[in-house]
Amino acid sequence: MITAFSSWGNFYFVLRLILYQKLSQSFVQATQSLRQKGSFAQNFFITFSGSAFVTVLSFLLTPIMSRLYPPAAYGQFAVFTSTVSNLAMLTTLTYQNTLPLPKTKEKALALMQLTILLSVTSFVLVTGLLMVFGDWFITWLQVQTLGKWFYTVPVLLLFYNLSLMMSSWYTRTKEFRTRAGVDVATTIVGRVFTISYGWFTSGHPSGLVLGDFISKLTTFVGLLQSGVHREIGELRRTFSWTRIREVAHEYREFPLYVLPSGYVSTLSAQLPIFFLTSGFGATIVGLYSFSVTLLEIPVHLTGSAMAPVFYQKASELYNTEPGRLKELTLSIYNKLLYVGVLPLGLITIYGDWIFKIAFGAQWEMAGVFTGYLGYYYIFKLTSQSTSTLYTILGRQRYLLLSNVLLLLTRAAALGIGIYMNDVNIALLLFGLGSLVCIFIVDMHILYLVQLPVVRIALRTILILLTTLALLKGLRYGIEYWFPNL
Repeated sequence: MITAFSSWGNFYFVLRLILYQKLSQSFVQATQSLRQKGSFAQNFFITFSGSAFVTVLSFLLTPIMSRLYPPAAYGQFAVFTSTVSNLAMLTTLTYQNTLPLPKTKEKALALMQLTILLSVTSFVLVTGLLMVFGDWFITWLQVQTLGKWFYTVPVLLLFYNLSLMMSSWYTRTKEFRTRAGVDVATTIVGRVFTISYGWFTSGHPSGLVLGDFISKLTTFVGLLQSGVHREIGELRRTFSWTRIREVAHEYREFPLYVLPSGYVSTLSAQLPIFFLTSGFGATIVGLYSFSVTLLEIPVHLTGSAMAPVFYQKASELYNTEPGRLKELTLSIYNKLLYVGVLPLGLITIYGDWIFKIAFGAQWEMAGVFTGYLGYYYIFKLTSQSTSTLYTILGRQRYLLLSNVLLLLTRAAALGIGIYMNDVNIALLLFGLGSLVCIFIVDMHILYLVQLPVVRIALRTILILLTTLALLKGLRYGIEYWFPNL
């Protein structure tokens, strides 16, 4: 009896030992790529960690800001930030996006010199224009409440352009930890300042502008002091007008195709701000802007963390192992789809409830707007990373055409809503049109890398419809059993 018990004890001991060894081996294999310096998994984990912290902090502080600043303040601020982002696209000709592409450091430095020249020149020109036509611009954009703070646009533009350039440099050098750290610091400093200023000024819109100014200044200083400053000496020594002209010509596809495409994309994203301002006023613009800000959180958390890492890795594979690019693209698409479908589905179906509880009754309509836009953001999440393939494959023309299609569709949708004097119809059509267009773009990108598009499209639609049906059915059940909710 004792012998049998001892034998069984030895058997269980050996079994536990084998299981422990198997689990240990699995853990080591799973984390090996994370521990490998410069690997795709490690780079993504670093950027995702930074994005996760920024996202959680933003989400926790947003209810405070929504109670300090009214919808009209967010509407004025949305017009201000749209002005800066539109100018940023035009003034650098998108050359800052080329930095990860050259094989030699010499060309990359020449592109940095070109971007700096464009940024400084645009700063001087925009300052001169505001000195002459500033009051007219303020009246035309209907941002009189911001007053003289509107004149910070040239400085913000300079900080923003140079920060984009340095961020692109860190993508080239795979210093994703630096970017993540700067993002965290920027969010903390900017949000704390915005909340403090709003507390003392009873939510004056200038607090949002000053918070944005502090954030961009923090980003600029943080990126500069994190390593780029060591390149200043070499930038001076290697400065050559001839080389700058050469790289400007070599990467002329960017101002010829990426710039128009990017500007059309930016304009189409900001179209509701300008349409709704003229059609329905600053309060509706503020509600829309706030809903988009919340929808951008999961996109920023995953998509923005993945995009620079995917861009770097895909560029590398295209030059060294093009056969693996298809596998990487499908893997990224599937992962982003699975990550986004549930949280964005919840926001789509329960947005009005979430906004009313979390941010107050005055923001409930913003939650309704998220319901019109939520499913579009699922495909925005996937395309934010995979759309860089247009640049890598040299198909920038398709990027331009897709953005023009999106712009025209959105303009038509908003125009119908304004003609009918119904903001709900305007944003519902805007959301549906955006969803269809971005889905077509996603499938076209997968087609370019020779993936089975029809099968992927059908599976994607099935996943979305199933999720939508389950969440909508749950809502009907809650409303039936708790009608006074």
